[in-house]
Amino acid sequence: MKRTTKNLLRAGVALMALQAGGFWLSAGDISDNNIAVYQCAEAASKVKADKDGYVPKIATVQPQTKIDLNSLTIPQDVTAADAQATPKTVALLKYLHGIAGSGNILYGHQNDMHRKVGKKLPTDSDTFDLTGDYPAVVGVDGLALTGNELELTPEERASGMTLAKKLAKAAIKADRQGAIVTMSCHMPNFAKVAQREKIDGKYDYRGYSPNVTDGNVVTRILPGGDLNEVFNGYLDLVAEFDGYLQEADVPLLFRPFHENSGSWFWWGSGHCTPQEFRQLFKYTEKYFQSKGLHNMLYVYSPGGGETKSEGDYELTWPGNSYIDIAGLDMYHRDPERGDGWLQDEFEPAMTIVEKFAKSHHKVAAMTETGILCGNSAMSKKGVGYKEWFTDASKIMAKHHMAYFMTWSNFDETNFDQPYMIDENRGHEMINNFIDFYNEPYTVFAKQNADYSTIK
Repeated sequence: MKRTTKNLLRAGVALMALQAGGFWLSAGDISDNNIAVYQCAEAASKVKADKDGYVPKIATVQPQTKIDLNSLTIPQDVTAADAQATPKTVALLKYLHGIAGSGNILYGHQNDMHRKVGKKLPTDSDTFDLTGDYPAVVGVDGLALTGNELELTPEERASGMTLAKKLAKAAIKADRQGAIVTMSCHMPNFAKVAQREKIDGKYDYRGYSPNVTDGNVVTRILPGGDLNEVFNGYLDLVAEFDGYLQEADVPLLFRPFHENSGSWFWWGSGHCTPQEFRQLFKYTEKYFQSKGLHNMLYVYSPGGGETKSEGDYELTWPGNSYIDIAGLDMYHRDPERGDGWLQDEFEPAMTIVEKFAKSHHKVAAMTETGILCGNSAMSKKGVGYKEWFTDASKIMAKHHMAYFMTWSNFDETNFDQPYMIDENRGHEMINNFIDFYNEPYTVFAKQNADYSTIK
């Protein structure tokens, strides 16, 4: 049950209760500070769905308070992995350290400002449709730079727009709305890229092939390998995108080679040695710095399912001087309330990351998490744990995660966050998500402090 204090009545009454549309209003000795609105999660979860599975929006978004920097313990002795990091980038790192120790947690959503399900609504964000606010962390992916998750209109092509410029425009807008930008990279299999015909003398990185694991890619893209030039060409695409961000003084949380503890990507544990992975991570970081890019904080994020100890977590750790944020990716498959996963699997994994981050003076974060129904994404209806966002975030905040991020909303068959289908209706968890938004410890874009003022 969610409670939000609110100044509703100024009359002295002993007790009043009102139930309407899933809301409870109660008061004892009525005063400005002793009035509460209760939104009952049980009532919200029982809202009758229409034949198409969508439910009416009955929950009310409550005004939220911006983070007060004076309320955070901001460390002054923080050193970024990049010794030449821009002042705003260092300020962001300090802010994330402060958030991690505050009991608050930033909410993130991948592709939030350029991919959405609720296309009937005129905004650029499913999160905004629901809450009137953007996520505190907005994710983008290198796939957008190759045309997989972003497209150019004929008019944009004619005007000289590039995918890197268009993605940077969305990222800069996110920053200006108060959000923090993070980037992952589902890099193509560069052995396959090398076999394709070039386009205007450039390698063709289009398509999705990070899950094509043959070709001994890691060994071959490292310096001295026959695919190093192909790899560098891809990094140049990322560098172009990040160059626009740096020009606009927008820091970037850069998270390459994620979930490497598994073997489903060509950079995973079954396809390279720990030493090669560390070498690859260091090479990538140094490459960007050699291009004059110093607005990146570097994020390490193996998979939680394979991380059973600090030793597992540290196996491919590139080193303290190369990492700013110690992350983890971990999903709850087919969740049911009370199934024990949050306590038995999720929390122990977070404890490992929390301890490791503290001992290495890094920020801890849940870099990808959420609900999987079947093998991928959420379900349109029938999710067994509708309070998941609230319950999971409480555990993450307790373990000092600075932020957590859910994956992308692509369409009605592939999404990771509730959404509105029109102005009045949406996914069956929309009211529960608003409950989550209203929690005092959850932080969205409008609540992010202006961390650039941190010295």
